[in-house]
Amino acid sequence: MDARQFFHERHEEIVSLWFDMLHNNPSTRYHREPPQDLRRLMNYAALAFRRVMIEDDWADLKEFITHIAKKRFSEGFKVSDVQMAFEYYRQTLIPLLFEEIDPPKLEALMMKLQECMIFTITHFSEFFQGIHENFLRNHTQILETEIKTRTHELAESRQKYKTLVEDINEGFFVLMDGHIVFANRMFAEMHGCEVTDVLQESYLDFIADEHKEKIRRVYELSQGQTHVPARIEYLRLCRDGRKLPTEIMAKRTIFGHETANIGICRDIGERVELEKKTREAEKLKALAQQAASLAHEVRNPLSTVRINLQLLSRAAPEPEQFGLLQASLDEVVQIERSLQEMMDISFPLRLSPQPVDLRTLLDHCLNSMRQRLTNNRVKASIRLKRGAEGILADPHRMEQALVNLLFNAVEAQPSGGKVAIFARPFSKGADPWVEISISDQGPGVPREILPYLFDPMFSQKAMGTGLGLHNVKRIVEAHGGTVRVKLNRMRGMSFYLSFPAR
Repeated sequence: MDARQFFHERHEEIVSLWFDMLHNNPSTRYHREPPQDLRRLMNYAALAFRRVMIEDDWADLKEFITHIAKKRFSEGFKVSDVQMAFEYYRQTLIPLLFEEIDPPKLEALMMKLQECMIFTITHFSEFFQGIHENFLRNHTQILETEIKTRTHELAESRQKYKTLVEDINEGFFVLMDGHIVFANRMFAEMHGCEVTDVLQESYLDFIADEHKEKIRRVYELSQGQTHVPARIEYLRLCRDGRKLPTEIMAKRTIFGHETANIGICRDIGERVELEKKTREAEKLKALAQQAASLAHEVRNPLSTVRINLQLLSRAAPEPEQFGLLQASLDEVVQIERSLQEMMDISFPLRLSPQPVDLRTLLDHCLNSMRQRLTNNRVKASIRLKRGAEGILADPHRMEQALVNLLFNAVEAQPSGGKVAIFARPFSKGADPWVEISISDQGPGVPREILPYLFDPMFSQKAMGTGLGLHNVKRIVEAHGGTVRVKLNRMRGMSFYLSFPAR
């Protein structure tokens, strides 16, 4: 950016920063100045300085110096007060110049600024008390030396900073005495913060509680030993409360002439998810092999047992005998259901989507559960809001998912209760969707295991396979939908299945 563009675009910002620095300083008389009058004078001065810096036109500046000198003299200001105000302008401008002006043009512009400030202070001071020429010369030499030194240091530091830190796509940080003294933009973004939010904070504030002790031990170990774990995995804590998998690589070294820990942290969420899916795939592969073998050995004999039990229960003369046979038949049905779940997970999911009337589908699902509802003294209700009458789905697979959830809801209430089925329309962006919820009044599950309910082989039931809810999730997601679960406020659980509307 050149000087003309810089002063044009940043003029208001320069005046505002200069005004805040001067007016907010209670040790100066400017603190008691009417803000509107002071800001008007500072805008006048900034425009005059800009004419000098860009066009080498000193007329406005000379006029301003004459005006302000008479004004401040009449108001009883000290020479040092007004000199300080001009110095504040320099302090305001220099960082902005270093930030925006191209290095080849920076030194000349800095020298022009120096010349402008010397001219202003000199003429103003001569009007008040005639500052000695020798003092001005020495002060000028000191300022020129400091500007050249600072210009070189900042240019060199800026280049190193940009190359080594800001351009990397991983979080970089420096720890001293357990506190973050430096962090790059990516480190702050990874934790949902601004860079200023993390500086001088304890590094443990950005570690999840369950891993704080682990990281603290490693950090303490690094203070006295050179050989510490090169890579550490942990959960980082974000400002919004999320805990995300992270890998850190740190080393004890020298930073700014002091001993410190520097490190790089990277998000490993994708890698952790991939490892989880790989383990799940391996588990499912083994399960599929087991299911195929089990189906071959058990399915046909089990069907024979079920048919015989049904025939015997019809002919049972005594209620006690009928009850025993019915209980045995229920257990056989449970075994067949578990076997079917294993068979479902062993084959690829294929859909035959067609328009499905939800009322008809839900009524059919409840009819298939009628005997079990009666046995457990559970009442079921269906309520559909207008606009939630149908979806485009595979009716067989949808029935399989819904019956699975209904079965679980009834089993959770062996001594009676209610199952509520509710469907409502909603919008996701511009697309219409339908949500189906199935709620029960059972005991629910501990809140900490909610994230694992849909995992394969995870079950709270003594005789469960842990595949029913996993198959529900497979079916819903195969339809392009989502499934979630939450605990009800009073008691029980609710499952929510969302699908694109037909």
